[in-house]
Amino acid sequence: MVPGAEAAAGPPVPLSDDLVELLTVTQRRVARGVAAVLAEDGATLDGYRLLRSLAGTGGRSMGELVAALHLPAPTLTRLVDGAVDAALAYRLPDPRDGRKVVVHLSEPGRIRLARLEALVGAHEAALAASLGTERVSALVRALADLAPAED
Repeated sequence: MVPGAEAAAGPPVPLSDDLVELLTVTQRRVARGVAAVLAEDGATLDGYRLLRSLAGTGGRSMGELVAALHLPAPTLTRLVDGAVDAALAYRLPDPRDGRKVVVHLSEPGRIRLARLEALVGAHEAALAASLGTERVSALVRALADLAPAED
């Protein structure tokens, strides 16, 4: 059951046994499509997500990135190492705690992210065209309610 659903809609509504399966299959299909588009430009879905997570912030600690990206710490470390090696990101000591590092998006990282955003945007536009804008908007609203935004 969706948390809070009983308060907003009366008695609890049982969810279909198919909900988890449908969400899983849909997520994998969409991710596979986006990954294919990104791969044509030599990027990965997790690498793209890392750059997005760093954009618009004053940098993020590794712990914040683990929480935001829902990745295991060793996987995130490899991802950040790759971004740093490619000059897409850089690390600085945390000004509040010198034992920690904060990962920042570099200017080449911003340029790379803009290109990847354009590719993903085109893919999403094609998906919206095939499904219909209204359906996609309703889906986005429903998923946003299920997965509250994290910083």
